[in-house]
Amino acid sequence: MRDSAKGNVRSLQGLTAVLAALSLALFAWIYAGFVTAFRDAAAGQQMLDARIGGYEAEDVVAMVRYLKDHPDPAAILHSMYLGPELVFPLVLAGLLFCLMRLIGPGGFFFGRPIPPGATAVIFCLPIVYGAMDYAENIAGLLLYPPATPSDGTVTLLSGLLPIIVRLKFLSLVITIILLARFSIFRYLSPGGSKPS
Repeated sequence: MRDSAKGNVRSLQGLTAVLAALSLALFAWIYAGFVTAFRDAAAGQQMLDARIGGYEAEDVVAMVRYLKDHPDPAAILHSMYLGPELVFPLVLAGLLFCLMRLIGPGGFFFGRPIPPGATAVIFCLPIVYGAMDYAENIAGLLLYPPATPSDGTVTLLSGLLPIIVRLKFLSLVITIILLARFSIFRYLSPGGSKPS
């Protein structure tokens, strides 16, 4: 039984390593192949997806207008959505989930152990991240050329996109903070396994 558990942990560690390598490779491809190319083709303008601080509805409307008159940056953005962005959210969400599984949520909040319901919510955070990232990509495909959205679609999606992006980054940041917290708790707890 103990050998089976060790085998499962090693399999999960191997899967985590593969997902980490894939995440890094996809991120490098997106940045070097698309973000930089977009900035060069758009005379220094940055694509909205690369703005870590988020953006507002006015930024989305301005980007839609800009891309209608500039086919090269529009083609780069479209290629990114139909290229590495088809896989990246899934791979990164899988990596975060596997890391959460390896570290194992544990510890105390305000002197009480984390309840099972909270643990289930914690494991949903990587899924929320992946869903929000895909929602952002789908909205981009519906908004930016070669798509020709109606004014109502532009208004609706330009209002939703900033919310989607904030939820995406919020779930990602919370997941990373919790991973750090659980790692530290596991490392410092008596009998806790130290990272290898």
